[in-house]
Amino acid sequence: MDQPLFRSFVSVRDTGRAVGAGVLLADDAVLTCAHVVNSALGRDRYDQTLPGPGQAVRVRLPHVAPDRDLTARVEPALWSPPRATAGGSRPVPPGAHLHHGDLAVLRLPGPAPAGAEPAPFLPHAYGNEVIALWASGHPLPTVRAVPRVSAPPWVALDVVGGTEVREGFSGGPLWDRDRQAVVGLVVADHRTPAGARQPQAAATLYAISVPAIEAELPELPPPLVPTARRGVQQLLAVLETVLTTPDAVRGCEELLASRLLRPSLGPGADLDRLVGLAVGVRRGVPELLQAVREVLPAGGGPQWERLRRVARAVSPGESLTRKQQRDLNGLLAHCGRTDPRRLLADVLPHAIELPAVTGLADALDVLEGFEAQGAQPMPPLLQGVVRIGVEESEAGAYPAEDLEAWTERTALRLGVDVAAVRQYAADVRGYRAERARAAAEQHTRRSFHPTDLHAARNAAHHDTRQTAGWADVGSAAVGMAPLGTAPVEAATTGPAPVGAAPSVNGSRPSRYGTEGGARLSEVPRVQVELLPTATGRHYTYQVWAWSGGDAPHRLVLARDTEVTSEQVVDDIHRVLVEEIREDPEPALVEFFLPAAWLGLPVDRWESFDSDEDGPFGLGFTRRVVIRTARRSRESYAGWKRRTAALDTARSLVLDHGSTDRKVARARLELQPEVGTVIVCCEPRHHGALLRQCVQAGVHTVLWHREEHGESVAAGLLELVEGGHHTQLPETVRLERAKAVAEAASTGHRGRQLSLMYDAPDHRPPQLAPDAWVLTQP
Repeated sequence: MDQPLFRSFVSVRDTGRAVGAGVLLADDAVLTCAHVVNSALGRDRYDQTLPGPGQAVRVRLPHVAPDRDLTARVEPALWSPPRATAGGSRPVPPGAHLHHGDLAVLRLPGPAPAGAEPAPFLPHAYGNEVIALWASGHPLPTVRAVPRVSAPPWVALDVVGGTEVREGFSGGPLWDRDRQAVVGLVVADHRTPAGARQPQAAATLYAISVPAIEAELPELPPPLVPTARRGVQQLLAVLETVLTTPDAVRGCEELLASRLLRPSLGPGADLDRLVGLAVGVRRGVPELLQAVREVLPAGGGPQWERLRRVARAVSPGESLTRKQQRDLNGLLAHCGRTDPRRLLADVLPHAIELPAVTGLADALDVLEGFEAQGAQPMPPLLQGVVRIGVEESEAGAYPAEDLEAWTERTALRLGVDVAAVRQYAADVRGYRAERARAAAEQHTRRSFHPTDLHAARNAAHHDTRQTAGWADVGSAAVGMAPLGTAPVEAATTGPAPVGAAPSVNGSRPSRYGTEGGARLSEVPRVQVELLPTATGRHYTYQVWAWSGGDAPHRLVLARDTEVTSEQVVDDIHRVLVEEIREDPEPALVEFFLPAAWLGLPVDRWESFDSDEDGPFGLGFTRRVVIRTARRSRESYAGWKRRTAALDTARSLVLDHGSTDRKVARARLELQPEVGTVIVCCEPRHHGALLRQCVQAGVHTVLWHREEHGESVAAGLLELVEGGHHTQLPETVRLERAKAVAEAASTGHRGRQLSLMYDAPDHRPPQLAPDAWVLTQP
């Protein structure tokens, strides 16, 4: 555990004491902060002048050669001193935070001592705890922290434990213990001044992220990455069918080595050397694909497509070469109209919780890690660049025209049709123009009736449903129908039933009955225990089938290799055809998910090869619901209490006023009889509220993944309160089917409906013996 950290940790020293830290980047190179170098040389920490060749810095590898000091000198081409702004070289005022640059590479006179190894690097992951060692490298004074937000040029981290943050941590590696990789360099900390009136704040640690380091030092040799990589053997197998001659292998190896600033083996190169070179460093796999394309310019066909798929499996978060990334970051520095968080929400509308980013480069780094969904030919990365370019074009030609050229060139290298890129850009422009026109009309209508409150409310209700409606341009489809071509009529709510008491937020109690209550419990079902990977793009799972009646549960499929959502749907479809008797009603498909993945859009997943009648859309051909994979004892107690009150249960709306978790919990605690919850607030709050509902024992939650507001809540309440709770999965399925049938309308509410249905109409199988002990009704 953590041995790669100890073998690469460097202590930067001033005579007899440690002043900062660094990390071994290559056999003879140390990466650290420029202000640490200045401190070690006895200079002002913000000094921008390049240290001369006669100014040597003392360093030590405390875990490899604890009694041996080495001398190192600054590499002139890799000196980036602190500066006040991203551009120019204005000096940093003393003590200022969020300065730029502050990086340096120290060159050793020869290879590091025996036992030392360069560190592996990866981009940071939000929520992963990291550690930082003090300058001496001793493991006791260690800080534990969690990344909170990317605020270029730094990442802010909340200190959650360990020793006090103090002088001497700067320049040291931030170490992700889960992934065993360096994710940044410590650069500063922030604490409330001792004489301040406010109480001492929790320490905040600042770091320079790996993408920021690469952007700041473009000539930096590609850093190593962890060596355990999936798909390497598959990559070798595909390359054997593509590079069929020794000359082709040698040409690729020489080209790749030159791009990665590594020595070439020349005639000694083989496929193992080629793949090892690519998978061993950051962005090595995209560079490999580019080298193969250049050596075999006439290559193509199924083998080339297979090579691209396998390369994506080996390096899932990387699709751009180093030059492509540097060119893009250079253009993004001139873009200021696009909000990064809104960009992520627009391109990834299915994501419940998005990382906190405040810079476009960080946002696109997030998008690069996602695959295109379904029939979408445009990967999220290119979608994001297109959207930025469209917004920037409204202010002028530059850099919009260069972004457009970059996108089309990169699309060709990623195997994306340029026509799809241009169509997507045209759709985004049309959508923005239509939204602007609709907003102007809405403003005009409201201004004509300033005194008519009833008319104003009706207009606002109609415009919310038609303008924002249930539509947006997301990652699910390239084409868009003109906005408002098929408006959805606003739902009306009837009077409450006689004797029904309103709930605290004004909603009506559900009209639960007993008829039909047993029908759903007899419906055949397919139950999928789904385990997403950390990125949420690939899955492992096991599938159970139950044909109804007294038939036993049978485990019919267990897939322990990671596959895409399309393969998940293929397997479910095969189970439905081969294992389930679907008479007389469609089977129920239940996804059992961890609490963190309740918002996964499984109801929109499709397969394009499994159904001879065309694409198989799971969410509208079958009842698809989400269930919780495990409950705590506390949540199970609440679940039993709410289950006992189902016949008289009421509905509750958690809107924007409930986004504070304490408020949401208080509302749920005040109404223990509530069985169904409508979550209707900004999508970024969905994840927290869904988990709050699970913790409170709520078994039925309906939400719309994109839209919110009073009209949306009213429409969802109408669906929920139309009958017995057992009919709700079928009601939601029909809404999804209507949305697909009304192809001309992008605004039907069924397109984005999700249902968590954990009601006690059927016992789950023993998917995981320990996890299900508490969930058995």
